[in-house]
Amino acid sequence: MPLYEYKCGQCGHKFEKLVTASETVPECPACGSNECEKLFSAFSSNIGQGSLSSTAGNCEGCSGGGGFT
Repeated sequence: MPLYEYKCGQCGHKFEKLVTASETVPECPACGSNECEKLFSAFSSNIGQGSLSSTAGNCEGCSGGGGFT
C-alpha cells in the first residue's frame, strides 16, 4: 500500500495515510471532513558523485559489513 500525504480543505490539517487501491479520499483525522486533497510529496537524496565509495564499508549500525559493489 502506498503512503500518501493529504491536506484537509476545511481545517488545513496535513496528514499521511496508507491507501489501498479501492479506497477513495480519506477522512481528515482532525475534523472528519472528506474535503482532503492529495499533496505531491518531495523527497531528497544526499548521494552525490563519489559519496558511495567514501562511505562504503563504514556502516557501524548494521551487520551487512560490506559496501556497495
